[in-house]
Amino acid sequence: MNKNISIAIICKDEERVIERCLSAISKDSSMNDEIIVIDTGSTDNTLKILSTIKNIKIYHFTWDDDFSKARNFAISKATKDWVFFIDSDEVLVEESLDNLRNTIEKCMNTANKKDTIVFSPRVINSDDTVVYNAGRIIPNNNTVEYDGCVHEYPVTRDKNYNLVALKLSNTIVEHDGYEKVILKNKKKAIRNTKLIKKILKKNPDSSRYYYFYFRDAKPLLSEKEYENGMVNFFNKFPNDIYANQVAKDLANFYIEISEFQNAEKYITMLFESADKGNVDDRYLRILLTAINEIQKTKVKQKELLKLLIYSKENILKDKEVIFDKGYSFDDLIGILFFQLEEYKTAYKISKSLDTSKYSSNISEIFSKLIGTIDNT
Repeated sequence: MNKNISIAIICKDEERVIERCLSAISKDSSMNDEIIVIDTGSTDNTLKILSTIKNIKIYHFTWDDDFSKARNFAISKATKDWVFFIDSDEVLVEESLDNLRNTIEKCMNTANKKDTIVFSPRVINSDDTVVYNAGRIIPNNNTVEYDGCVHEYPVTRDKNYNLVALKLSNTIVEHDGYEKVILKNKKKAIRNTKLIKKILKKNPDSSRYYYFYFRDAKPLLSEKEYENGMVNFFNKFPNDIYANQVAKDLANFYIEISEFQNAEKYITMLFESADKGNVDDRYLRILLTAINEIQKTKVKQKELLKLLIYSKENILKDKEVIFDKGYSFDDLIGILFFQLEEYKTAYKISKSLDTSKYSSNISEIFSKLIGTIDNT
């Protein structure tokens, strides 16, 4: 099988990023590849920008609340051997397409005739996390299409064939932050949950879309609604493939709201998964354990800070105590403010102690910090 590639981008109102995305693709593609842009109704400057870029094919698609239809439309316009979907807020890393061609050649020589292979590129998010999205690189031979109006995924047209999704660690795109945006942007959350509800109405037993519903609806739900929905996943879908993802999200949720014992419960689930051989969960459990312990420590530091401030306020009222001005209390209070990232308050305490000619630990911390900065 040949290895020429149609790179497809589906976009709407992406004036901020579309030129950057296409520039990276153009640099990495060969003469025999093609770049297809499917615009679903841009009203900003996206189309104006596209009109200035050479060697791309632009098609217009009327948006129908269905991402899979848009992808399948893009496939219908592709003329090369493989189709690679890239989001407009992503940047293709150099040599990724050559790496993809080499992998295709190796895989096609060894593939089972009943297997339809799709590939998942390595996606590096702006927060340093790495994901391998559902197969975004598919053969263009009328064997694969997309299903799902949101969080779409590839399926085989012929059910006698097996879909095999392979991760590609050396075909890389850098992504500038959808996960954070969807969690904060209520407009996108409303759009996604509306589409997911349509799917769940037809297929209420879909663990995939049950999970995505509560994940994407988080900005719209109360803490209790989100918690109940996610916890109920384990009752509704025992031993499901999405269980680890739900456990990870719940662990993060409980850390956010300072319910550390509950967080530890779901971190333990990841420990158990790691013990069964899931390498990703092995590292994730270590990270979440560390985050959980750090947050627990911060809670204790805040409690200690309140105690120290209360003691300092009352210590000078008692003439029998062994402290005169309470500077040692101020010193510890300053250190705690520093550790809790209240740097201005910590620095103010440090300067006050310097003025009083008290040799404080907080002043020494700032002195070392300023010295380090000056020497860089």
